[in-house]
Amino acid sequence: MSYKILPTVEFSKDFKKLEKLDQERIRKKAEEVSRDPTRYKHLHYDLKGSCRVWVGRLRIIFFFNIEKEELYLEKIIFGHRY
Repeated sequence: MSYKILPTVEFSKDFKKLEKLDQERIRKKAEEVSRDPTRYKHLHYDLKGSCRVWVGRLRIIFFFNIEKEELYLEKIIFGHRY
């Protein structure tokens, strides 16, 4: 059982700017996250309701809908900068 992966417009723009190697690593990690997104770190404050996962030096912010089984990729952040 895997969640459907839906990138946001902001995520897509950032994704296109990355090198091919980083893009492939993010694709693989997104597929891994889509199998069980509940196990990843939940964020607080401004990003409440979202989760994060590290892919090398990049942080991927996402949220998911359990009822619809959809995973929304929100942002790509370099390092700790929100």
